[in-house]
Amino acid sequence: MLFAPLRKLIVAAGICGIAAGCAAGIPPQVAEQVSWGLSFPEIRRQPEAYRGRVVALGGIVRHIEAANGGYRVVVSELPFDGSSRHRPAVDQLPRGRFIVLIHGQALPSDLRPGAEITVVGEILGADMSPEAGVDEEVPVLDGHHLKVWGPSWWPRFLIGVWGGISI
Repeated sequence: MLFAPLRKLIVAAGICGIAAGCAAGIPPQVAEQVSWGLSFPEIRRQPEAYRGRVVALGGIVRHIEAANGGYRVVVSELPFDGSSRHRPAVDQLPRGRFIVLIHGQALPSDLRPGAEITVVGEILGADMSPEAGVDEEVPVLDGHHLKVWGPSWWPRFLIGVWGGISI
């Protein structure tokens, strides 16, 4: 009978560990392949120079189009929030755009314009992407891993303990 509380504690810790692992944006076996020292501004300046490197980027989906038996997803890049989850920091300004190619698979049902995503992919080079009538050369990734986040957890409206209100 002495071991029943210990067993409950172990089970609870295991469930918390599994939940924390599921919340991660990038699985550990995929994260090992990422060139973490490579920043988006570097990639954006010279995408051809980093061809073949695997990177992790995050952002907000701008639009999705069918292309060559797969999909072409245009993303406004945002830096990560600094947590180990590698979620895009929605309180930051976009630093540019990139394209993710997703080959021959069904898209996740929650992938839509406006969705927050984290992508791990191989840099293929650059391609032209029209924005507001202006063509811009942007980095292109071959998507290996895609995490679609739920709605941002940042509070939009908060009522304080002593009646203070913030927006």
